[in-house]
Amino acid sequence: MPLTPEEARAVAEGARFAGLDESQHGYVREYLHQDPANWLFCCGSACDPCVLAIGRAVEKARELLGLPRF
Repeated sequence: MPLTPEEARAVAEGARFAGLDESQHGYVREYLHQDPANWLFCCGSACDPCVLAIGRAVEKARELLGLPRF
């Protein structure tokens, strides 16, 4: 599902807030409206970016959009 312009701005700002590179914005887009129970867990394998950083970006984007916190 395509993002609205407002969602796209929030995703970009959330990603910047969490220190994610522009090439990693897709993770934030993908998880913006998904239940975090399905994806928000760290495997401890030093992934780049770590899902915890993605979670910070998603949470910031949701905050900017006025959506409920996880």
